[in-house]
Amino acid sequence: MKENAIVASGTPEWLLTTVGAVRELMIRRLETASLDGDSKRDMEMALEELDVMWEELQGQAALLTRENERYAQFFEFAPDAYLVTDVGGSIREANQSALEILRSARDSVIGQPLSDFISPEDRVSFLSRSVGMTLAGAPKSALWRMRIQPAGGEDFAADFTVRAIPLKKSGIGGLCWLVRAAG
Repeated sequence: MKENAIVASGTPEWLLTTVGAVRELMIRRLETASLDGDSKRDMEMALEELDVMWEELQGQAALLTRENERYAQFFEFAPDAYLVTDVGGSIREANQSALEILRSARDSVIGQPLSDFISPEDRVSFLSRSVGMTLAGAPKSALWRMRIQPAGGEDFAADFTVRAIPLKKSGIGGLCWLVRAAG
């Protein structure tokens, strides 16, 4: 395992420590005279295999990093407004189009309840529908028309398409929202 590959990879510290410790243990074991010829060859082969696996892991980590960055760019620059809320309705993610519709900066949107951006006359209906969807864990998407009350602006009709994010075992982890100004 090459030291420069470890440093450049951005690998989590715990993994670097673990792999480094295993590698050092194997090298120390090789340096002892107590190993017979076959054991020494087995240890050298295992060390080579560890190095190859480490390089493959580094390659996979780099690929995942690139794919994650690509997904983040698709999400951020999508032409439609996308929001992700937790089960309590607080906004966890918002793309640039959503920030434009809400007429708010990212810092003032993230962590806020999505219902804060719904016109007061539609808020009760919005909350009852979103809570109902959260409790039901509905796998299908739903389409609602509500009025958005953006920061510092007049409210306007918008179509909300929402889908629950299922958890692996049970329930839902949040909601994904597609928001479009109604035309």
